[in-house]
Amino acid sequence: MDSGRGVFIVIEGTDGSGKGTQFKLLADRLAREGYDVATFDFPQYERPSSYFVREYLNGKYGGVDQVGPYTASLFYALDRFEASGHIRTALQQGKVVLANRFVGSSMAHQGTKFAHAEERRGYFIWLDNLEFEMLRIPRPNFSFVLRVPPDVAQSLVDQKGERSYTDRQRDIHEADLGHLAKAAEVYDDMCQLFPKDFIRVDCTREQKLLSIETVHDILWQKVEPMLPTKAKRAGGQKPAQAAAAKQPAISESAPANLPVPKPPKPKQTTNDAELSQTITEQLEAAVTSLEGKVYALNPSLAAAQAAAIIAQLSHRSDDLRARVLESAQEVLSVENASPHLVASYSVIEGISLLASKKLEWSRAASYIERPPRLAAYDQKNTAGRYRYVIPQQFTETVKEQYCAYMDQIFNLYTEMVRLLAHHLRENSTTAKPAQTEPWEAMILQEAREQLRGALPVAASTDIAVYGTDFALESVLTTLLSDSLPEARQTGEDLLRELRKAKPGFLAGDTLPATVNYRANQRQRVREIAKEHLPANYADPVKPVRLASVWPRNEFDLIPDMLYAHSDLPLSSLQEITAEWPYDRKLELFEAYTGERQNITQRPGRAFEKAHYTWDLLCDFDTFRDLQRHRYVDNLDWQELTPRYGYDIPKAVEAADLIDQYEACFELSLRLHGLLQEAGYSDEAQYATLLGHKLRWQVTYNAREAFHVHELRSGPHNRPEVRELVQAMHDKLCDVHPLIGEAMRFATKSGSYF
Repeated sequence: MDSGRGVFIVIEGTDGSGKGTQFKLLADRLAREGYDVATFDFPQYERPSSYFVREYLNGKYGGVDQVGPYTASLFYALDRFEASGHIRTALQQGKVVLANRFVGSSMAHQGTKFAHAEERRGYFIWLDNLEFEMLRIPRPNFSFVLRVPPDVAQSLVDQKGERSYTDRQRDIHEADLGHLAKAAEVYDDMCQLFPKDFIRVDCTREQKLLSIETVHDILWQKVEPMLPTKAKRAGGQKPAQAAAAKQPAISESAPANLPVPKPPKPKQTTNDAELSQTITEQLEAAVTSLEGKVYALNPSLAAAQAAAIIAQLSHRSDDLRARVLESAQEVLSVENASPHLVASYSVIEGISLLASKKLEWSRAASYIERPPRLAAYDQKNTAGRYRYVIPQQFTETVKEQYCAYMDQIFNLYTEMVRLLAHHLRENSTTAKPAQTEPWEAMILQEAREQLRGALPVAASTDIAVYGTDFALESVLTTLLSDSLPEARQTGEDLLRELRKAKPGFLAGDTLPATVNYRANQRQRVREIAKEHLPANYADPVKPVRLASVWPRNEFDLIPDMLYAHSDLPLSSLQEITAEWPYDRKLELFEAYTGERQNITQRPGRAFEKAHYTWDLLCDFDTFRDLQRHRYVDNLDWQELTPRYGYDIPKAVEAADLIDQYEACFELSLRLHGLLQEAGYSDEAQYATLLGHKLRWQVTYNAREAFHVHELRSGPHNRPEVRELVQAMHDKLCDVHPLIGEAMRFATKSGSYF
């Protein structure tokens, strides 16, 4: 058998959802299909590591609400820590690791103990750090959540046989129907918040429980595409062998997470590590550049391997080439695919937040950006500088002034982070014993989050870009034709590195011609606008304006709803339904909308004919959150300026930091004016802050509105995002009340549907 990296799959769900049954069926199916399987059942009731879990579930420490979420989570985490070495070894051996419950169970059951969604999100961050960073427990590739209504689940619990850890019919979780209902809600939230980690599997249809076989078939259809080909044995593995594979021996020399030896200095990045010749050669075969800020992953890396490396961007703060080093020994070739259809990964480090939005303007490719909470903008780099971009086209005098202003802003930001973190600690209701190192890290992250608005858009970030040749051509055209020098330079660097990874990439004359066309077109329109339009920074218009809507009457969509169910032409359907009484139209409209059970269930494509165009004014940070929605018909924004003003966060007021916060914006305004006077009108945007407001527009259809409004108006969003989208939803409901009512998971101002 090959020694490639295995895959880690978890079966989750509330008590009584049939996890144990589906876990066994899946293990047997995998063995019959020829996969080498290692199974784990959590909690490990037969092992000493589960002692505190057993005592907790038997009520020895009190009821569900008497044991805090952080305390109970430690019980379960230590039990998983005991098994982590076995899991890691099985993965290194290329096995399919299958677990019944894992960290998701703690997230769901302990997450019920928080009254507010934002507190629960903080707990999720704490638990993630505890399990995967501090204890280094392997992170599952996928967790499937079996969804069963709580009352049905509790009745199924009563059908269970005797269990070793309790002499009761129900443990303290199972006995509390309210707890089961809350756990089901938290599981639903997890599936919406972390769709790549938690995949929901509904076990009921029309309030009826599906058969065990049907649920297994649904689960297998989701699992099979995710399985590694390297884990399969030619002769298959009997179910009994799968059980015997449980708890493999621990390899003392195995690395924490990966199937190959780590480099000699795993804490160092590739920028300063003294690499051996062998490691250097391996890395050169994997990436196009060892030292540059822009590099691409070579096609010699297997697609799954490259994806695993890029995925680290969302929860690692080091140079990703260190991650490449850790897995560089396994080099595979990409075969049997057209080179134009083979997707490529590239990484762009140190790009400004301003240029990053220009990069992401092309919706043809996919992007992963390092979260701001990992950026630590209040800390200087190894060269003793804050992390911001310095335009190289500046004269020495302007560059000196620019850096002086930027350093003052970052100094104020750093001071505010320290003071706000102190304020949050002093006013925290968390008990002293729970104020651990992860809690301190969470407090610091919260301070940084609250003060993001004071950061300049010149602050640098790191982005991974993923796409086919066609998608990357669109990205490059956008960058190379932009008026901002940093965008053009990034485009040139990216093109150079992609050609190293894929010789002959865009080798013809198409790209230069398209870039010239786009640049000339943009410049000419810009000149006309400058000549004939006044500059008007006074804005009497409200922050949210529904500029246009079609159709005016939402019943005009009814012919399109009927079209697929009729053999009549559209014109005939329009004539016929125009004569229908109101009640019949309403009946059809409600039938087409259906009884939606969750946010992922969107009505049919007739809603794609209805369109809304929004003219918006909000802070740049909120715009960054919403700009990531890909399936819109049009999205564009105006140049950044400090003249639309800003809002002061409530946390800043509560911590008495208004003077420092306003000082950042005053410095920004001065620097913006200085750069404009020096003739750097495009670069003047670098001086604006994330909290400054900008004007932008977006157009999307009603079906996409279900996604945007329901996802972005919920309590898990930042207050600024939630407030803006709630205002947008209110206006949509005014013009299309039936469509608005169908968005039952969207939050209107102050109330839920």
